[in-house]
Amino acid sequence: MPINNYGVWRARPVMYKFEHDADNHISTHLSLYFDDGQEQNEDHSSTNEYREHGCHETHPRGSTPIQIPGLKRATINIKSGEKQESTLVFWANRNFKDNPMVNGLAELHSGFNSLEDAKQMPGSLRLDFIRGNLFNVNSGRILPHDIEDPNNDKIDVLEPELKKAINEKAEIYVLGEKDKTGNFIHNVHMNQGNCGKWTSDDGIFQDGGLLIKYPKSGDWVGIFLWFAGQAVHTDHDGHAISSEHWADYLSSTSKRVDLIENSVSIDEASVEQDTYENRRRSVTLTNQTDHKISLSSWKIKNSADQVQKLPANAELKANATNVFDISNIDLSNIADTVTLVNEKGLKIDGVSYNSHPGKIQGQSVVFSH
Repeated sequence: MPINNYGVWRARPVMYKFEHDADNHISTHLSLYFDDGQEQNEDHSSTNEYREHGCHETHPRGSTPIQIPGLKRATINIKSGEKQESTLVFWANRNFKDNPMVNGLAELHSGFNSLEDAKQMPGSLRLDFIRGNLFNVNSGRILPHDIEDPNNDKIDVLEPELKKAINEKAEIYVLGEKDKTGNFIHNVHMNQGNCGKWTSDDGIFQDGGLLIKYPKSGDWVGIFLWFAGQAVHTDHDGHAISSEHWADYLSSTSKRVDLIENSVSIDEASVEQDTYENRRRSVTLTNQTDHKISLSSWKIKNSADQVQKLPANAELKANATNVFDISNIDLSNIADTVTLVNEKGLKIDGVSYNSHPGKIQGQSVVFSH
């Protein structure tokens, strides 16, 4: 069954601790402590130094994460407990303000916000790594957990972002499963496409993640983690339906040439409008491969799950680009997602946009890959 008590915690980061292999060799975590403003009337004077000075150095090796009075904690996997594939993959989307869900996140109150009853659809407040178009698949990185030398493991890469968030008094939005005590949140990673005993956690629109909003610049950064052995394509229950795994896209030694996702890219979405009744909507698609691809029975979907089926004779020659009419679905000039799926319903590519000055004025959005 899916995970329980899924939601998002809005707060300000205070300090963190990385576990090293000496602490936990099996399933290693980052403990991120945060202040959600819900216990301001209680006496937690021992935590004032953390709040005021932003203590954010890693604790000594061998120390154990503890619960600090007045602070909540997110436990974030940085190494898998799976014996056959312990590697985690992570993506950092530094243009996350372009995603439609930031509009709703900014309206949430501080503290834990349950999303159990929220809509399960792209652009909603529930994360889905497959259906939400949160990042470009090929921009991810596979790194080991804890090895010598700088900038070569997850601790080296994640630590600067956490320090920056604390120093700049950023807001964080942690998505995952709140524990029964109400003191911490976990499962802050992909929660579908699992294998073995973890398939019982499978579900759609219940993935975890860490989103950071910087107050001065207005920038949003999305950090997403999942296990390299999890599936790229899942069914309506979140179970794997293909043999493609995230490691297949990013491994430099075993990169597959038959991968489905990103074989065709969405380069542009366009709305040409004279009046409400007279408007033409289209998408520009590019074949990224060196062979012809038939698009018969392929479909375009928007965030409202409206569907446009491409023509029966639609095709793209090798490395070719073409424009396809999608007059049967709407594209919002405020925020939307655009997803391309093949005849089997497997996602090929997905993009999202969120309106801000200079981005979209009812005409077109160009996407970079």
